This record gives sequence, C-alpha cells and structure tokens, in this order.
Amino acid sequence: MRDFGVKLKLAKEFVGFMGSSPEFRSLFEKKSQQYHNTYSALDIRNAKLKLLGVEPSALQTEHKLPPIINCRMAKGGTGKTTICGGIASALSMFGYRVLMIDGDPQASLTGLFGINWATENITHIGELMLKFSRKEEYRIENAVRPLYEGNMLDLIASDISLVNADSWLMGVTSREFVFKKFLDANVEFFSKYDVIMIDSAPSTNLLTNTFMCACQKILAVVWLDGQSLKAMQILVSNVNELNDAFHSMGFHLDVHIVANGYHPSYSPCKDAMSTLISSYPDKINNTVIPHAVSFMKQVELFKEENSGTVLEREPNSIAARAIIDLSKSLVKEYDIKLSGIQVI
Repeated sequence: MRDFGVKLKLAKEFVGFMGSSPEFRSLFEKKSQQYHNTYSALDIRNAKLKLLGVEPSALQTEHKLPPIINCRMAKGGTGKTTICGGIASALSMFGYRVLMIDGDPQASLTGLFGINWATENITHIGELMLKFSRKEEYRIENAVRPLYEGNMLDLIASDISLVNADSWLMGVTSREFVFKKFLDANVEFFSKYDVIMIDSAPSTNLLTNTFMCACQKILAVVWLDGQSLKAMQILVSNVNELNDAFHSMGFHLDVHIVANGYHPSYSPCKDAMSTLISSYPDKINNTVIPHAVSFMKQVELFKEENSGTVLEREPNSIAARAIIDLSKSLVKEYDIKLSGIQVI
C-alpha cells in the first residue's frame, strides 16, 4: 500500500471546495486543524460524498461496467505509460475508484508503481482471461494489488509472460471480444470501480485488439515527432479496420488524442503539433503535456520501490499540473461518475 496524500491547496481543488480552509478541514472528522495535514484519495472521496449529502455506507453499487480508458499508441516511446499512470493517480485523487490493468508484457506500468515483476509472483490479465475462456476457476481479487487505501487505486500487474496471450487467443472463437466477455461475466467485481484504465502494448496483435474491442474510445498518446505521427496513422487504420469488421454488431470505436512532449523552443514539436491539429481537428485534448524533466524522475533505477507518478513525487510541478488538468477534462470526455453520481 502506498502512503500518498496531498496538502491543503491541492486537496481543496480535488474536492472542488471553494470555501475557507477552516471550513474545508471541518469536513474531515479525524483530521486535526493543522496546516500540514495531508489528504488521501479516500479522504477526498468521502469529502465529496459528504458535500453531496451522501453517506458512503449507504451507496448502492450499480452492476454496470464503468468507462474504460485504454491508453494506446502503435509505437513505443510516446510516454503512454507515464500518461496512463499519471491519469490513474490523479483520477483517484479526484475521488474516483480506479482499476489499472497493465496490458503490456514490458510491464512498464507495473514498474512505475514500484513493483518488480521479475521477482514477484504476478497473476496478469492474460492468465485471468485464459482461465475464463477455458471455464476454469479463477479469482480476480487474487490478481489485484491495492495501491491506495480503500481500493481507490488498484492494479492488475503484468510480466513478460503476458506475451503468450496471442498464442491461445488464436484458437478462441470471437477472440476480439474475449476481454469484453470477461468484463461482462465479472460485472459485479468491476462495477465497484468508477473507471478502468488499460496500458496497452504498442504492437498491434490479438491482445491489443481484444482490449480495443471492449472500449468505446481509445486514448492515443502522441509524442510530438514525425515517427509518432506515422504511428498515429497506423492506429487510426487499426481502429477503422475493427469498425469495418464489426459494424454489423453495432460496434464503433473512436479516438481521443493527447499530445505529449511539447517544448516551445523545439520547431519539430511545433510542426508536429500543427500537423496533428490539421489532421485530427476534433479529436485532440485541449491540454498539451509539456516536455518536463519531472517525468524522467518517476522511475528509480536502483530503488524501484520508490518509483511513482509525477503527482506523487512532484505534485507542485508543471508536469503534475498538466496531468491534473488532463485528468479533469477526461472526467467529462469519458463520462466518469463517482459511484454513479455525476460530479465535476
């Protein structure tokens, strides 16, 4: 379990509280009236519910799958994992219960949260889906790693053996919809979360396709260079192929783009941004993620357990601000609700 909380100023923003600091502190019965208090994701969720006049214990979970934010790009090195982990951390601090699924055999999202996949015993999403497809017994709870108190941020981790998923998916009927069927069959478990986030592998294969076919909108993370723009074209082509193949089933997949790595002094960045805007004018998020050294400090090379998102490590940085603003916009873009309640 990670011990993470934010100080007063950020906590008020996450709650959406416009009153005085003493009034804000009074929302938390167990907190002292000290300035140096920190507020966890669970604290913020309970404060939001209190302001809405809802008792957390009285909430009734609606057995319905939450929105899925599938972070995807057709090449590596675009900052996809950084954005995915950052959004997940920020959304949980906005009070939403978040389940992350590391869908990449490279396990970068797993490592971002300090888990050494090479030494730990990991049950990944591929193993769960395989047992489901074979009608074998499995427990999703055994695969979930709680990161923030109160299941505010949970992770189904990954390791290199996830690469084997394509071999058994090849022989499954309607393989593109195996993950969707798995979610539907376990809706009681997944419905306790307000949003599911997937960090998909960059390669286009059966595993990435089955993740895509469970979504309504891909979150494409595009680094601002020529190679990433070409990869964006490949991703759009992949989306169009799936739409064409399953149109008769009522399937339609859209794309929402996050531009990453912008530096105002780099002309290639500005050129790439202009190309992105002209090519996909209605699909780009208004928040552009800057090129910032804070992102490079997230993963500890020699003490992996100390790794963490930019919000955890440098919450007052320009990088963290961009992630917060992006996450706030995605609440509306993906219609994320707090236990079924629409809040901003």
